[in-house]
Amino acid sequence: MGSQQSTTRTALTRQSSSAAIKRHNRSLIADYLYRHDYATMLALEHALALSRPTVRANLLALQREGLVSRGERLASTGGRKAQAYAFAPSAHTALGVRLHRHHSVICAIDLHGSVLAKRTLDLDYANADAFFQRIGTAVQDFAEQLAGSGSPALGVAFSMQGLVSADARSITFGNILGNTGLSLDTIAQSIELPCLLIHDSDASAMAELWSNDGVRDALCVYLGARPGGAVVIDGALRQGRTRRNGTIEHMTLVPGGRPCYCGQRGCMDPYCSCERLTEGDFTDLPEFFAALRDGNAPGNALARSRFDAWLGYLAQAIANARTVLCADVILGGELAQHLNDEDLRELKSRIDGLSAFGADEYALRFSICAPDQDVIGAALRYVEPFVALLCGQASARA
Repeated sequence: MGSQQSTTRTALTRQSSSAAIKRHNRSLIADYLYRHDYATMLALEHALALSRPTVRANLLALQREGLVSRGERLASTGGRKAQAYAFAPSAHTALGVRLHRHHSVICAIDLHGSVLAKRTLDLDYANADAFFQRIGTAVQDFAEQLAGSGSPALGVAFSMQGLVSADARSITFGNILGNTGLSLDTIAQSIELPCLLIHDSDASAMAELWSNDGVRDALCVYLGARPGGAVVIDGALRQGRTRRNGTIEHMTLVPGGRPCYCGQRGCMDPYCSCERLTEGDFTDLPEFFAALRDGNAPGNALARSRFDAWLGYLAQAIANARTVLCADVILGGELAQHLNDEDLRELKSRIDGLSAFGADEYALRFSICAPDQDVIGAALRYVEPFVALLCGQASARA
């Protein structure tokens, strides 16, 4: 009996080892094709030190799953033209959704994180089933169209103007839209795909990390109608146990100062928002910055005065944050797209002047500032683990 059990265990171990090797070889090939425009069978053999039968078998399997496609044959070097193989990023998609007060945006991204399609819905936000059913129907129809064209969706991620629970299934702080306590079940009641919620600043940081894997430790500050922040440590988004890391917008800058939507007074938000620059005298940011940059513009003196004060408050907020997290600083958001290199140098000078330790070695730079960055970053919550599993990556980007 003991001999039979030993033989059985040995056979199972060999089967398990063989299966692990097959998975590893598949991951090697998928990862190589994912990171390169294309490759021939010979190139894969040489680059990965695999046999031709192994490469051929895995390519056929990946083709059956729609993850690899045949490209054009390459130019001949004297013999038969070599067949090229390429990763098919549109084999799967993921959807990101932004719900704002007066409009909603849906973006579909492929497995490379590129936007395949986008829809904008001119709907006023409402905490009502009718609103969520309309949004859900639009998302579901969009997903079905993608699936019909050969790009099924992995899931739907909602980029929210509010903090979310640790399980990504409810809003724990939603004073901007008045939806604290709102559940994912309500938001996604008409959607037949996996869904999750993510804070919009964290979603923007996800897109940042995806686009630049050189980011290690950073405080991300997103400047817009409602500023926000996110924390990156060791190249990964760190949301914290309560998902409240990086909420620089509610740091007190002026005790007893301007009221904030959170219910407190003197927070960073009312001093560093877009409204601080435009309120009452300028229609929007383009008009404000046009006046700021043109010394002869009628509103130039007012714009310069406001911008000087705004820079001071922003510098103070960042200097304060860096006493706790001594890291690089990445500026993004709608407002950051109007800043220039001279503004960045002035801001860094002010931050250094407010530091107890003087100037130190850290980078202050602009974000990728991609259109719909938070929506793309939200959708990456589904793309990133899928790619990590497919390509055999030991850990996710965030």
